Amino acid sequence: MSRLLRIARREYLAYVRTAGFWLSILALPLVMGVSISAPMMMMRSAQPERLAIVDLTGQGLGEAVTRALDEEQARAVGRSLRAAATAAGGPKAGDTVRLAQERGGEAEARKALAALNPAVAERFKTPKPSAVRQPAPAEALNAADAKAAGVVLRREISERRLDTGLILSGRDDAIVMDLWSRNLAAPVLENDLRGHVRDIMRERALSRAGVDAATLKAVDALKPTLNSLSPKAASGEKISLRDRLPTYVGLAMGFLLWSMVMTGAGILLNSVIEEKSTKILEVLLSSASVPEIMGGKILGVAGLTGTVIGVWALAGTVALMAFAPGLAGDLGAVLMGKGLIFYFAAYLVGGYLMYASLFAGIGAFCESQRDAQTLLGPIMLVMSIPIIFMSQAIRTPDSPILNLLSWIPPFTPFLMPARIAGDPSTVQVIGTTVLMLATTVVIVWGSGRAFRAGALATGKVDLKGVVGRMFSRSAHPREGGDPS
Repeated sequence: MSRLLRIARREYLAYVRTAGFWLSILALPLVMGVSISAPMMMMRSAQPERLAIVDLTGQGLGEAVTRALDEEQARAVGRSLRAAATAAGGPKAGDTVRLAQERGGEAEARKALAALNPAVAERFKTPKPSAVRQPAPAEALNAADAKAAGVVLRREISERRLDTGLILSGRDDAIVMDLWSRNLAAPVLENDLRGHVRDIMRERALSRAGVDAATLKAVDALKPTLNSLSPKAASGEKISLRDRLPTYVGLAMGFLLWSMVMTGAGILLNSVIEEKSTKILEVLLSSASVPEIMGGKILGVAGLTGTVIGVWALAGTVALMAFAPGLAGDLGAVLMGKGLIFYFAAYLVGGYLMYASLFAGIGAFCESQRDAQTLLGPIMLVMSIPIIFMSQAIRTPDSPILNLLSWIPPFTPFLMPARIAGDPSTVQVIGTTVLMLATTVVIVWGSGRAFRAGALATGKVDLKGVVGRMFSRSAHPREGGDPS
């Protein structure tokens, strides 16, 4: 154990002392944060489209479209206020803000948010509208037809005085929309404007058919009250956000393990290849046993990846506590409730040990990365299978194919955490865990023989040669001693 811990310490410090390690810790969350927040950042930084509407219908359609755009912006503000309240205080806070908005609009919703969490209310920023209405040029408004008005709007857009111009022509059920935009690929307002005009045409058609405005408004306001219920919910009936969190946490754990295996085992593989090519591995084998060397390396790299995960978890916890304390509390309750944190840890440790041992054994046969690619191809194909199925576990955690794949040990540590929403039976949890651990023991044993055989092996790498050397007594170097 003393030699194993020395090797683990050496492996750990070899990477932790480098500037690249700490830069990678900072870089990956930064890249992920930017990629996640990029759409929101672009929406907030983008200026609203300068929109001019030319109404040639003579039916007030342009003013109706403007009102529809204003109403859509009010709904967007309401959604943002509810989302901020939910993040700060949970679903009940979101419902409180929603009810306040229904009573008194945006002003009441803001007051409700301020009463719930003044800091969040102070940080809240109103989402920008998608369009800012600008007066249409008089020449376009007085145009004889849509084609003549289009000439004017084309000039205005070309000279950058407008971003989007909408010409409405025709009458009643034969409205024509001509949308001029400086965005050639995907006009920003196209879908919104088309939807608003379609809704207005529908309302007016019903009005002409004899349906009065009050009835139309009442019909549009009709919507069912949906209660999502499940006997598995904490309350025994209504499903809350906390009930759904284990699903997303489990999926995140599955992807976390996959990322941990890819990065940690990759580091371990590179370390073994480097020491094999520089003959350091031969020196280690002369002074320590194979289990000590392999165990030390796996433990050292596990500590390395654990450090990375710990730093990210700490940063994420601080960020959640500061910006979404309600969500942070729910996550903590989910992880500690029903022992889920131990459930996830069992599959995390078992899966990591399984793949790390496999990668260490492969690395001992390789003189270079090119050699490693020959043996890693089949493993990478196997590891891609659970990624394909993990996302499906949200919708159908009890799917027969997921159930079957969960019993296959290389897939177990990824799929079982993702299937937590399906509340797998005790038999499945214990059975898959025991089978995974038994497979891990076999892989550790086989990887130990491969490590011992490959450490001093030279020449071309192929599967037949690997298997032959693993079971060849003459390939086993002597072990023992004390590393200095």
